[in-house]
Amino acid sequence: MGPPLDSDGLPISEVGEWALEKHDRLRRYVDISRAVRRKFIGRAGATYIDLYCGPGRSVLRETKQIIDGSPLVATLKAVECKVPFTGVFVGDSEQANVDATSSRLSAHSIGNRGYHGAAEETVKQVARKLDSYALHFAFLDPFNLDDIPFVVIEELSKFQRMDILIHVSVQDLQRNLRRYIDKADGPLDRVAPGWRNVVDPRERDDVVRTRFLNHWLDLIRRLDMAPSQGIELVSGTAGQRLYWLVFVSRHDLAGEFWDKIRNVTPQGRFGF
Repeated sequence: MGPPLDSDGLPISEVGEWALEKHDRLRRYVDISRAVRRKFIGRAGATYIDLYCGPGRSVLRETKQIIDGSPLVATLKAVECKVPFTGVFVGDSEQANVDATSSRLSAHSIGNRGYHGAAEETVKQVARKLDSYALHFAFLDPFNLDDIPFVVIEELSKFQRMDILIHVSVQDLQRNLRRYIDKADGPLDRVAPGWRNVVDPRERDDVVRTRFLNHWLDLIRRLDMAPSQGIELVSGTAGQRLYWLVFVSRHDLAGEFWDKIRNVTPQGRFGF
C-alpha cells in the first residue's frame, strides 16, 4: 500500500498538530522580512531553500485536516506579500517528495528547482546555483538529527546574506542519546563534530544534552554566524518536548525580526 494521496493525486505526509506552530513562525518571518527582500528583487535576487521539503502537503494526524507543507507555506506567503522569491530550491531524500513538491509549486506558477538526495549532497548542488550577492533564506526541517550533519550548515554559511531557520529534534536526542553516544562516528559526531572533546558522556542525560547543544551553537558561531538567543521549544499536546527552532543569521536586523515573531504560543522557551 502506497502513501496517502491528496485530491490532486499526489502523495501527502502525516504530521502532528505541532506543525501548524512551526509553519506559523515560518509564515510570519517571510512576511516581516518582505521589505528587505524587496530591495533585492530585480538585483541579485532573493531565494528560498528547503532541503527537507517532503511532498508539499500533509494531513494532520489528530484532525485529518490537509495543510500545505513548508515550501508552499513560505512561497505562497511571499506571493501574498507581493514580494515573491526570485529563486526556489527544494530537495528531499525521496524522489517522489521532490516531484510532488515541485509539481505543487508549479501549479501556483512558482518556478522552482528540485534536487533528490541527502541534504549534505543536495546543498552542494543548490550552492552552485546561488548568487553570492543575493539574499537567501533556508529552512532546514529534518525528521531527526542524523539528517542534518554540520556540513549542511557549513555550506550555506559560505553566503554572506544567508538566514537559516533550523528544526532540531529534541525528541530524537532524548530517546536515542545513549545509543548515539555508543556509536562511533554516529549522528552526534556528524551533527556537532568534536563534541566528545568538550562533553563528558558520563554526566546526567540532561547535562549531556545541554552541553552538546551549546557546542553545536559554538560551532555555528565559528562560522561567523549568530544563533538567536530566542531558541523556541515546541511541545506536543501531551507536553512532550518535540523540537527546537533555532534561527541563525549574520545580520542584526534579521535577528530582530525573529525576536518579534517567534513567540506564537505561551510555551516556554529553550529547554531540555
